[in-house]
Amino acid sequence: MRGAILAQGGDVAPPVDIGSAWQLDTTRRPAGYTLSDGNQTAVNTSGGSDYRRWVPTAKAILPTDGRRYWEVLCAPGGTSSFDGYMGMVSDAQREEFNVGNNPITLGSIGYRGNGTLWSSNTGSASQRLSGLPTFGATDVLMFVLDPGTASLWIGVNGVWRDDPVSGAPTWTAAPSAAFYPHIQGRDPGDGGTLRSLPSQFSYPVPPGAQALGFEDPDLRIYQVQAFIEIGWDRDLSLAEFEAWLDLGGGTRLTSGNVSLFLDHGGGTAFSAAHASLYIEVELP
Repeated sequence: MRGAILAQGGDVAPPVDIGSAWQLDTTRRPAGYTLSDGNQTAVNTSGGSDYRRWVPTAKAILPTDGRRYWEVLCAPGGTSSFDGYMGMVSDAQREEFNVGNNPITLGSIGYRGNGTLWSSNTGSASQRLSGLPTFGATDVLMFVLDPGTASLWIGVNGVWRDDPVSGAPTWTAAPSAAFYPHIQGRDPGDGGTLRSLPSQFSYPVPPGAQALGFEDPDLRIYQVQAFIEIGWDRDLSLAEFEAWLDLGGGTRLTSGNVSLFLDHGGGTAFSAAHASLYIEVELP
């Protein structure tokens, strides 16, 4: 196992966004929508009123992905109360994007602008909740999905309807092989922008969740205060470190500046521009 304790940072800070922005699915865009902003925004421009089609994301949230957070910025040219549904669709519902069915059946969950929530695990629509906050033009919707349990938490403009950290979900649907956030605009001008990265968000990602676009990064070390390696066999290259302890591990160390290096029965080569202390036991 390799471990690093990072402190004080480096000259260049790690990126705010780890991952990439999610796009809406251009292959599943009904004709009534216009996509923009790198396919992150969908607006009903020619679908007319009561347009029951919608646009899912190109990527899926899988049951093993853990809790994911995203936002939708409601289109500024829409009405003050959107008639459409925002939320997530199941893998089965995804293929009905252009059929004319609202995205609220087959294990999907849709939050409507009039303050109602709809969801059904069958092909028949069902209203589950009412009295939720309403939403419309320029509002920011917040979602957390636990894909392992098909549970969704919702919020508007920084206020959660249910606490996504410790509270029960707003609604739970049937399990699915995958889930897709979606954008719907049933009236002309309605729609929204999918936000999937921290730099795009208006509100913080709740503890225990990751941004929708998060991807596990490679390990990059700018400055290390302590490094411990046991039984490893790969090279290590760092600009500067304060302490290095190797027990039967690495074969080569390269560093610009070393304050302390202890090697027990390990390294065959050591190269440093400056070393304050170097001790090696059981030279090979």
